[in-house]
Amino acid sequence: MRKKFDTIVLEGGSLRCSFTAGILDVLMDNNFPEFQNYYGVSSGSMAMAFLISNQRKNFIKVARSLVENPKFLSYMNTFSSSGLMNLDFLKKYVSETFPLDEKAANKNSKGKTVRIITTDKITGKPHYLEPKEDKWIDYLLASATLPFITKGEQIVDGVRMFDGGYSDPIPVREAIKNGSKKLLVIRTRPIEVRLEQGYISWFAEYWNYDNEALSDLFHNSYHTYNDRVDFLNGEKPKGVDWHVIAPPHDLKSDGYYVYKEDVDADYRLGLEVGLDFLYKLKNN
Repeated sequence: MRKKFDTIVLEGGSLRCSFTAGILDVLMDNNFPEFQNYYGVSSGSMAMAFLISNQRKNFIKVARSLVENPKFLSYMNTFSSSGLMNLDFLKKYVSETFPLDEKAANKNSKGKTVRIITTDKITGKPHYLEPKEDKWIDYLLASATLPFITKGEQIVDGVRMFDGGYSDPIPVREAIKNGSKKLLVIRTRPIEVRLEQGYISWFAEYWNYDNEALSDLFHNSYHTYNDRVDFLNGEKPKGVDWHVIAPPHDLKSDGYYVYKEDVDADYRLGLEVGLDFLYKLKNN
């Protein structure tokens, strides 16, 4: 392969990361060179963890098993303490069925930069967590904890945290700041898509009216996302290059009314896009 990437950056997106998992499984199947730096957001960080531990198909197996499981996904629990998606059940289920090989993840992370992105629930600022032994799952759950959709917060190392997608949804700037020069960025939305404020962010903004930093974070979350999109689609800094892999159209698992057929379709699309990426990389 003529082009070697030193960094991979994975956008989140809940079950949309079934698309990401398809791409990463193709990379693993084809012995794609390891990266020196890994940055994962929300469910993208879980896909990243399975990549680092070299556990092919684990993400899609988890997604398929849980997407129609009422113990994990229940609309009746949206405003309960567990939220629409029960992360405590997710943690227990994954540990018993498709556990992350933390030993392999720790071994394969040595000498590399691995960051799981979360958001501080007090300041609204991003945290770039370096996973440690026995901390992987807690950090991954913190990055995937959404207001109202899940229990809303995860206490990690004594700090209240939630989804990193609100504070740094596509952490390319952070990677460049830390020395990355050639980045592979995997998106879960089409390249040209920009967001408007969603109802969850709008509701979260007013729900947290007593915390100005957090209220502002939710108010500006779509601006934050669009800023990252504009940066990726704009002029690249001198000495830095990146390649973006994104779905050619909206994914079927975008939203909260998702079925096995949807995650399967997005996973297959990821496989196709991943194979196309490798073909072009080898032949250009």
